[in-house]
Amino acid sequence: MNLLYFGIGAIIVLVTIYDMIYTILSPRGSAFIADRISRWFWRFALKITGKNGKNRLLEYVGPLILLGIVLTWIIILWLGNTLIVYSDPQALWSAQDNAYVSGFFNKLYFAAYVLSSMGNGDYTPASDWWLFFTGFISYTGVVFISLGISFLIPVVEGITLKRKLSMQIHNLGETPEKIITNYKDDNFNRLSEALSDLEAPLLKVAQSHLAYPVIHYFHSINLYESLPVQLATLDETLSILLYQVEEDHFEDRRSIERTYKSLTYYLSTLASAFIHPNDDEPEHPDTNYLQDLKKSDQAINDSANRRLANRRKLLLAYLQNDGWQWDVIEKTEKVTIEEMI
Repeated sequence: MNLLYFGIGAIIVLVTIYDMIYTILSPRGSAFIADRISRWFWRFALKITGKNGKNRLLEYVGPLILLGIVLTWIIILWLGNTLIVYSDPQALWSAQDNAYVSGFFNKLYFAAYVLSSMGNGDYTPASDWWLFFTGFISYTGVVFISLGISFLIPVVEGITLKRKLSMQIHNLGETPEKIITNYKDDNFNRLSEALSDLEAPLLKVAQSHLAYPVIHYFHSINLYESLPVQLATLDETLSILLYQVEEDHFEDRRSIERTYKSLTYYLSTLASAFIHPNDDEPEHPDTNYLQDLKKSDQAINDSANRRLANRRKLLLAYLQNDGWQWDVIEKTEKVTIEEMI
């Protein structure tokens, strides 16, 4: 037996099984293989599209990454098991040739039909050990290929929820200024009620992104369906309200604070997709429309300014990772019912 081939094959199989279990079943993100495929593919796609969020090609990248992860797991499992069988020249017997099976591709074929549980094929194990290992390959094929396919279901659910939340936020207003002017007449009471409805789905989307970071790579060219754009818009709105508007202009400030905390939790999940704060803070918005609602500049302390600056740097990085720039949150995108259908 060639111990080098056996060792390499065993390591490949064990690493792949760990990667699948951690990525699919762990609530804390992707393991090495899934993570690298996602990030490298997405960065390549951003590069060839010029980081243009309106490029339709980016809409196809997420599904390709998801399928690529599952196919990579299957192919690597297949290769690892093939190397283990290939390590022993007397592992398989061919009744047709009345001889031991030789050749890498013959054993690649054997590993394929056993891993896919298609039957015994033309070759049979030549010893008790290889009978046992053939059963192991078949078992891992049934369990882990099925597990890999089942990985698609919660990801698709997370994508659906992500787009639903984007639409809910967009319905508040297209820009921070629009949202604030839409709701300021009643001391933001209606806004507080609308934000209360966003808290639960926001936390649920955050959990989905934390458990399945691949969801970050499902892109929409429409601003009203783009979660990075809508969350940046909402966060900028709440930052303006909490940092620049006097407290006596709110009937219920607590719901705004709760939603802001939920957004903070969501932003903490971005590290799982290796999104880190940008070096530069985005330009501060013009808030002259606040008029008599606005606090004096002296009312905002240095500590609050630093926290807000770090938050906005992270949001900028989040937007850029999805192919957008900060100016999109100040753009008005009017959408008719017909365009949404």
